[in-house]
This record gives sequence, structure tokens and C-alpha cells, in this order.
Amino acid sequence: MVCWSRSGSLFLTRAIWVVTVVMLTVSLAAGTIKITPPCALNSTNRTVTICTPGSSATVSVPVHIVAGTRDSSPVTSIQVLVDGNQIYQTNASFVDVYVNSIAAGAHSVVVNAHDSAGTFSKTIPITVSANAGLNNIRHIIYFVQENHSFDNYFGMLGPYRVSKGFSNNVDGLNLNATLNNTQGQPVHPYHLQTVCMEALSPTWNSSYHDVNGGKMDKFLNGAGSTKIDPTTTRAMGYYDQRDLPYYYDLATQFATSDRFFSPVLSNTNPNRMYLFAGTSFGHIRPDRPPAGGWTQATIFDHLDQAGVSWRYYYQDNGIYLPQWSTYQRDASKLQPIANWYNDIKNEPSLPSVIFIERAGPSKLDEHPPYNIQIGAANTAKILNALLSSQSWSSSVFILTYDEGGGSYEHVIPATAIPPDSIPPMLQTGDAQGDFGHDGFRVPLIVVSPWVKPHLVSHTWRDYTSILRLIETRFNVQPLTARDAAADNMMEFFDFTKASWLTPPVLLP
Repeated sequence: MVCWSRSGSLFLTRAIWVVTVVMLTVSLAAGTIKITPPCALNSTNRTVTICTPGSSATVSVPVHIVAGTRDSSPVTSIQVLVDGNQIYQTNASFVDVYVNSIAAGAHSVVVNAHDSAGTFSKTIPITVSANAGLNNIRHIIYFVQENHSFDNYFGMLGPYRVSKGFSNNVDGLNLNATLNNTQGQPVHPYHLQTVCMEALSPTWNSSYHDVNGGKMDKFLNGAGSTKIDPTTTRAMGYYDQRDLPYYYDLATQFATSDRFFSPVLSNTNPNRMYLFAGTSFGHIRPDRPPAGGWTQATIFDHLDQAGVSWRYYYQDNGIYLPQWSTYQRDASKLQPIANWYNDIKNEPSLPSVIFIERAGPSKLDEHPPYNIQIGAANTAKILNALLSSQSWSSSVFILTYDEGGGSYEHVIPATAIPPDSIPPMLQTGDAQGDFGHDGFRVPLIVVSPWVKPHLVSHTWRDYTSILRLIETRFNVQPLTARDAAADNMMEFFDFTKASWLTPPVLLP
């Protein structure tokens, strides 16, 4: 098995799909900024915590394996074994490695740690997907709203699932968590009493400040002070099923994840660059594009090259694609959202890939301080039309959010492969960060007749996994090293049966 470690001691061999498979060996720079530990560790002494994949997860190649240790004595070495065969060893107290040469099927992953007293370990089963049945999906539709962390929106999803007869297997909010506000006063998570919360600061500098090296404890000490909330206490506020009944029911009936991240610790534009191009090519701010737009290739360019049909629906004049040179070539593929409701009635003519632009100027993108319930109702209108159309049986609709918006998030940002060799465009005084980490967790709902009902995934992904799903399904070349190594989201599907061919009745 061939793998690549973030310490650079081994290499990842990854397949780049063009017309035929070309095997390239690449060495990618690891993240230079330490955010430790890699995930929340078991509190018991002499234990190994496997951060990703989740136990019993279905994953794609390369398989990203991350683990940390809790030990009162120094850990002298860690080994990773797959099916009893050692594939990697390090002298560190944690491991972060991508495993490429692993066959489709069921496997056992063991992480052994060694100290002066001997060996302790953790074992999980995983299944590597062969991508069988993916051709049942003929339309991949994705819609990305604005500025909410997982804790802010879905931190109370676990108790809601219990109320509906399902397990609470969601890593949600701890209501006893305590952060100090700007006056040093302790604040616990609390239910927001407004659906129009004031915006916070999710910039690169604010985000690294909030993370605080992995302590996740500075959300109330950053930017965002206002006359209404001078101590930024609102960062600890959350919504629940009383505020977002449609989303809570949708996430429970279909599939979600409590380990889905934005791609970079910054605000909207750098993250949406990853959504289109698999990289922000160094940008960490909403920088102005050059005349004619950014020239980097987008997923839409690669779809064109592969002969895959696509369409881009816009809801108002808040359209991002004109900032890219792709728009100069493909402006005719942008259509008003009114056309969506007719187009889905004719499945054979519906494009293979559809991106729905958020409606910022119309205040429907849920970006604070806009009314989240009005935005959610608009999402429901768009999605419910699909559920009742002839295109439903062959579609997947993916709803997520572009970044956390500055709200509290207790889960440490995941590590990820840097997309390219371009460093962050730092200015004097900027936080020292890198592109070897994702941003904050964001809500995700995967809606399809082919999803595993009620699934909660615990495997690390960011929304370049949406790109990887598109690339896998339609044999499209990856854009960067990030999306090439991203998991392809096969875990969310069961193509042996269409469990929701008749959609469930959802709460309004």
C-alpha cells in the first residue's frame, strides 16, 4: 500500500482521471500550522482515538486516516495496520496519513501506539467503495447557503432525533460548555430568541483567533461587538427544531454528517473559490477579480471538457460566476430560478450537474442578519418541487453552507491536503495559517431516494467532496490535489434499494 503522511516522510500515489488513468506520484506540502489535538481525544489514559474515518464508514480511495493518543507517558511510536499489514509508522503521538492502494471491500484498520508500558490500540471496520450503482444518480444538484456553523444550526439535532425514535449519534452542542465573553463573564450555549441574529466576523484572522490553536475558546473575544450585543455573546447562540423544523426533519429523514467542514478557515469568497475551483489559489480575502474574471479552471470548465451537461440557476443579481472567466464562455448556461420548476418536469432534458446560486440581495441566503425562516422556506420551495417531480428518482440534492459565520463551533477543524503549492496571501499582522486545514463544521443534508435513511456520517469531508462526487460519477478530471483526495460521499448512498422513491412527508 502506498500512502502519504503530512510529515512528508511518505508519498501519496493518486490517480488522475483524464481519458485513461495516469498514475502520478506527488509530494504535497503539509500544513505548517499546528492545531492540536487533531480531534477530541478519549479522556481515558493510554487510549487511541481514530478521528477519521468513522467506525463502519464507507470511504473512497485515498483513505484519510487520522488518530491521536491520550497517554500520561510519552508515546514513542504509532503504527497503522490494514487487515493486519503495517502500512505506516511514525514516532509522533498522532498519525495523519492517506492510504491509496487499498482494494474495494471490507477492511479492518488498527492504530497501535507504544509507550514504556507496552502497546495500546484502537480498531475500526471500514468499507472501501467500488462506486457500484452510482449511475442511478443522473443529476447532482447542489445549493450552498451562507454563514452558519453546525453547532449554530444543528447542535440540537441529536435530541430531535431521539424525539423521533432514532439514536442520538450526533456530535452536537454541550449545553454546559463555557466560554468567557469580552468582559470575562462566562457564557453557555443558549437558544437564540431571534431569527435575525446580527452578523459576526468569520474572516481569516477572526477564525484563527477563534480556533486558538485547537482550544476552540475565543469565539466571544473576536470581532463582532455591536450596540445590541457589545460582548459578542450571540456567538454562543443556537437554533433548534422550533426555529428550523423543515431542516431538522429533512436531516433526520434523509442523511447528514457531523464532520462536514468548509474548505478554508476564512469567510465566504475564499470558501466559494474552493466550491468552484478546488482552491482559493492563495486568496484569504474577498479580493477583486481581474478584468474578465479569475482564469483558474472551475468545475464547470472541467464538465465542458468532459462533455457533461450543466446548468447554473440564479435567483437574483447576486451571481458569483461572472467573477470567473468561465462566464465569458458559458453565460448561456445561467438560467433564472423560475426555469427550474419547469425543467425538473422533463427528466431526460435535465442537465447532469446543477448549481443553484444563493439569493443574497433578496435576503434569502440565511446570512445574518437576514431572517433564517424566510430563507429556509425558500429552500423548501426549491427542494419540494424536485421531490414531487419526475426528476426525483434519479437525483441527489445537496444542501450545505459556505462557512461558519463566526458562531461557536466546538469541533476542531479537520486537516486536509493543500490544493496546490500556493501559500496564503498574508499581509502584515495576519494570522499565520495554511491551506492544510479545513474551516469550521457546517450543516449538510444529502437528499435523494438513494440515500441511507436517517444516516449521520462521522467521516471528515469538506465540500470539495461534492466536486469529487461529480468527478467520480461523470468521469471528470479533478481540479486540484484537494478534490482529488477528497472522499466521494458514497457513504451516503445505498444503491441496492431506493428507500425514498416516495419521499417522506416533511414538516413545513
